[in-house]
Amino acid sequence: MSKILYLVPGVGLSEEEMKRREALACSFLTGSGNSVVVDDVTEGPSSIESSVEELMSVPGILKKIDQVQDGFDAVIIGCAGDPGIPAARELSRIPVIAPVEASISTALMLGDKFSVITVLDSIVPAIWHLLRGYGMEQRCASVRVVDCPVLDLAGNKDRVVDALVTEGKRAVEDGAATLILGCMSMAFLLMDELAGDRLDVPIINPAKVSVKAAEMLVSLGLSHSRVTFPRPNMEKLRGSVLKD
Repeated sequence: MSKILYLVPGVGLSEEEMKRREALACSFLTGSGNSVVVDDVTEGPSSIESSVEELMSVPGILKKIDQVQDGFDAVIIGCAGDPGIPAARELSRIPVIAPVEASISTALMLGDKFSVITVLDSIVPAIWHLLRGYGMEQRCASVRVVDCPVLDLAGNKDRVVDALVTEGKRAVEDGAATLILGCMSMAFLLMDELAGDRLDVPIINPAKVSVKAAEMLVSLGLSHSRVTFPRPNMEKLRGSVLKD
């Protein structure tokens, strides 16, 4: 049995929405004895739509992982910007899943090039920066937007799905063989399912992929390498930035 933490890297979600996401995340699991717990941080942005908000989310992520990791078998960083992943993996004793990284790996099993469809123009440069860091800039056909803030997605679902379909078709014209939802709120609104019949290419939902990836790594007994992600000086950290 595995217990997976889905960590929301901000403070904008209501308790009701977190419970809804938790139930949905658990439905993505394969193993009947496995579970996902959705929790948030104690400090951070209300949503992540820029490089500034992405970077401001990282301290809360690291502090939360340090505090709770002993109670879990894996942790998913619940943002499609994959904020703070190298640092989180250095700090963590359990596997840390990055939604976009996991989605790219999946996309490249299904097609030669992918496009990312995200929320606003303001986050597009950060996504390209992330792709360059992963060495995947040449495999990405385009990054397109549905032009809706994260906190407004649920109230404009029909319009956003229409925009997703429109931008998805344009992404295919750009050369994409697969599409990645570039926002976890879009993922938890199941926009891949709502738009899937209207597009002729696979739509990869990072929430679904992240849960499956976490479950897989735990079942295989695998975690990140200390060659790439060396353990930091915890005594030093606890005397400074991780001090209670």
